[in-house]
Amino acid sequence: MDLVPIYALQTESEAAVITSMMQAYGIEFFIRGGAFSKMYPGPVATDLNAQMLMVHRNDEQIARQLLAPFLK
Repeated sequence: MDLVPIYALQTESEAAVITSMMQAYGIEFFIRGGAFSKMYPGPVATDLNAQMLMVHRNDEQIARQLLAPFLK
């Protein structure tokens, strides 16, 4: 699967909202670092607990359009 990074998630609540949105629109996605960030939650951001929304290259444009209101 050819995944591209779309957005660095900042909080767990943001991850939940964006996950729901991607699922509602049938977009193939993966949250890189999602499982590890739950092991070490908190405000400390490192490469180990950073979460990145990854989507299939075919869904990249629609995913960016859906996220546009959140990124302003």
